[in-house]
Amino acid sequence: MRETDLLTTTSFYFFQNTRLKIMITVALDESTRLPLYEQLYRHIRLAIEGGTLKAGEKLPSKRKMADHLRVSLRTIENAYAQLAVEGYVEAVEKKAYYVRQLEQIVPGRIAAAPALKKADEQSERYLFDLKTNKVSMADFPFSIWTRLMRESLRNRDTSWLEPSHPQGNQALRQEIVHYLRQFRNMDVSVDQVILGAGSEYLLGLITELLPASTFGLEEPNYPKPAKILHSRKVLYEAFPMDDEGIRIDELRNSRTSVVLVTPSHHFPLGTVMSVSRRMQLLQWAASADDRYLIEDDYDSEFRFSLKPIPALHSLDRNDKVIYMNTFTRTLAPSLRIAYLVLPRKLLARYSRELMFYACTVSEFEQMTLRSFLRGGYYERHLNRIRNIYKNRRDALLRILGTLPDIEINGKEAGLHLLISAKGRLTEQELIKLAGEHGVKVYGLSEYYLSAPAETHTVIMGYAGYDAEELKQAAGLLVQAWL
Repeated sequence: MRETDLLTTTSFYFFQNTRLKIMITVALDESTRLPLYEQLYRHIRLAIEGGTLKAGEKLPSKRKMADHLRVSLRTIENAYAQLAVEGYVEAVEKKAYYVRQLEQIVPGRIAAAPALKKADEQSERYLFDLKTNKVSMADFPFSIWTRLMRESLRNRDTSWLEPSHPQGNQALRQEIVHYLRQFRNMDVSVDQVILGAGSEYLLGLITELLPASTFGLEEPNYPKPAKILHSRKVLYEAFPMDDEGIRIDELRNSRTSVVLVTPSHHFPLGTVMSVSRRMQLLQWAASADDRYLIEDDYDSEFRFSLKPIPALHSLDRNDKVIYMNTFTRTLAPSLRIAYLVLPRKLLARYSRELMFYACTVSEFEQMTLRSFLRGGYYERHLNRIRNIYKNRRDALLRILGTLPDIEINGKEAGLHLLISAKGRLTEQELIKLAGEHGVKVYGLSEYYLSAPAETHTVIMGYAGYDAEELKQAAGLLVQAWL
């Protein structure tokens, strides 16, 4: 029953004598799940808010009201007590209740709520939406993950019910340190690792550690970092790329002091930063106390030829690299567990100024991930999923490779490809023709902060579909672009 319905079913009778007395008749409904005292409380509250009961008027005694409505005295007592505790009525001696004076709120104009577009509304228009942020949901290690969760519950380990350390579960951070030492050649301590619910949160944390800094971004780039910096009113500028990575000459001529880079696999171009450029970048950072590099190592696990590219952090000798990674792409987007490794100078600042923040990741998920890493399941999962993604990439390439005047880049690593038409078709024509055949691809120009020249290039992710589905998608693209 809505509150407005309650108000319309309420009748008020006034008996004029030497002083004003009121008796309230309410249609109480015993068949609903709403307690009788709450029904009466709502009736009287709405009558006071609507002005039917005036300030200073005395409510009927609890006994008279109970007799009149044929309910228990406890029902009336509870209703009156709730009104009193919320400040609608005032209780005075001998348990009399009087309506209190309320400020009248003048209704204003309320803007109509904008129509919110569903997250998947655009995808529903296409047979295949080749987003770059999709991963393989069906290949998540359900059985192992579920077993590890059950073991925590069966062992009655109550530690996951307690608040987590601000930096995250220490045992999980220890496993991350072990992983970084073994697979990314990084020598770091547990104290340097901070867990957070996604890389967006961690980037926000970095802006609080370096509040007066101007941030630099690679151009083109994933759009979200720029949006986060803009929303936090942080100054930033974009720097163009060349074949070796971010342009160091442009960086040297700027006021930027913190640079976010993806050296192992630039997004979206796929460029691997050369060792020469890495050394130049590290030297630039070491030349001033307030300079730092943020290494976003977002998909270093997915390299399909040769060995993984070493982390920029592994070359740092001056403690100038803030390393950041996430389990989102390797496990599942909903598993919001990311981490960063802070240089010791920034760690001291974090301990002084930001340790009051609670950890934003569920302790239960942290403990499950800890067991997943400790048991060697994560390494085996990576080996398996890497082969799955390689087969999907190959299925796509076999068919797209038959297209004339088409150049395909980004095949060696990552979970997306760049398709260039060598000037035969514009970027918008590639997108339009693909869409007419039921396939959604994305223009490279969408990843530039400033308007680029005509790219003739589109981007497509392939991790979210199996090999047979990708063959169908590739066949439709061949029909579209021929």
